[in-house]
Amino acid sequence: MEQPVTIYTIGNGVLGELFDRELERIVTDILDLNTDAEAKRSISVKVTVSPDKDRGFGMTLIEVSSSLGKPKPVGSTMYFGRKNGKIVAVENIPKQEEMFDKLGPRPVVEFNQKTGEALNE
Repeated sequence: MEQPVTIYTIGNGVLGELFDRELERIVTDILDLNTDAEAKRSISVKVTVSPDKDRGFGMTLIEVSSSLGKPKPVGSTMYFGRKNGKIVAVENIPKQEEMFDKLGPRPVVEFNQKTGEALNE
């Protein structure tokens, strides 16, 4: 006995499985504290049917995808300095300034205006 194609039977039920997978991704994204809580998420379902020239049968392509929330921006403070003569950047951790070399007078560095290269470093 033939079974008519429905949203539940197409591709032997793969559409429902793919939808469930994308829904799980969306719920996981919603629960992720690093994403915007109010960002809209969506699931897209695309079913493409390509019939043969005699219109007797068709090949079906099923695509399911989701659009998730963007990660929330995260800010931090960095300190810049020199350690053993090399340039370093460190995150904002109390008393971390002790890591840097003590700054004395800084030499003036001249730059080539065309190439941007330091001339006397």
